[in-house]
Amino acid sequence: MKPFTTAYWVFPQDANPLGYLFGGRLMRWVIHSSSIYASMLARKPVVIGYMGSFDFINPIRVGDMVLVQISPLFSTTHTITVKVAVFSGATSDEEFRFTTAAEMTFISIDDRARPSPHAFRMRSPTLEREFKRKIAALKEEYARIREPEGYDLKTTYGITVEDTFFYNLLSGARLLEYVDQIATLTAMRYAKAPMFTASIDETVFLSPIRVNEYIEIYTRLNAVWRTSAEVEVWVFANDPITANRRMATHMFVSAVLVDRSRKLKPYAPSPEIYEEATERKMRRLQRKRRLLEEVEGSLHVL
Repeated sequence: MKPFTTAYWVFPQDANPLGYLFGGRLMRWVIHSSSIYASMLARKPVVIGYMGSFDFINPIRVGDMVLVQISPLFSTTHTITVKVAVFSGATSDEEFRFTTAAEMTFISIDDRARPSPHAFRMRSPTLEREFKRKIAALKEEYARIREPEGYDLKTTYGITVEDTFFYNLLSGARLLEYVDQIATLTAMRYAKAPMFTASIDETVFLSPIRVNEYIEIYTRLNAVWRTSAEVEVWVFANDPITANRRMATHMFVSAVLVDRSRKLKPYAPSPEIYEEATERKMRRLQRKRRLLEEVEGSLHVL
């Protein structure tokens, strides 16, 4: 099966003042394209349930073209898991650079946003077991998470129709764009210098968020190193009528300085938080090394 490909052109409104594409905008494009492809395979609406880690290898600038390639990995009765690869480059280039790659799992739903069987069949018991272990471990971790006792920024967004995709449900693409904005701002507020997203760790999306609900996004600066920082993000969904409040997702975002000649003053809320953040940083570096080894010299020929 040939990859499904969509192309985007980076305009000034997609980028920061220095001309680098916002990580959240790229995530919005990736999830939006993947949602469309998954719904085409399922022949019914889908919502995102799991997103693997995204590590950004090459920066993307205004004027570049971005190619998002999506291929199916496997399916279950109610889910479709896809592999996404992103390439970017100037429009004059014959070959585009590899930028990032990850896996995502989508859940097919009925008109009440309940899991519903779909038509696509592509079985892989080994991959299915692997992903089930990953998702179960994340959900077990989330079950222990509570609202942060301390945080750096809190933002509230009311969900409107323009934020939705299917059945008046908040688009995962729009949610990731919101998360990236406030996470990057949290890091820049400390650095007092431009920064951009370097990685977003894997996450599970726990429940659909509907139009006319609102979300609260909390961020905490967990650690600052010489040129990078980690921000922890909590997202809670709220129904203003019933007062029902639930955690929607949780993730870690890392940001790096645009000007690497600068050096930041180290910071952490506590030694324990710093130690845990540093362990995650080491895992990110290992992921990036593996990714670079897998795709060394990988180019997309136009």
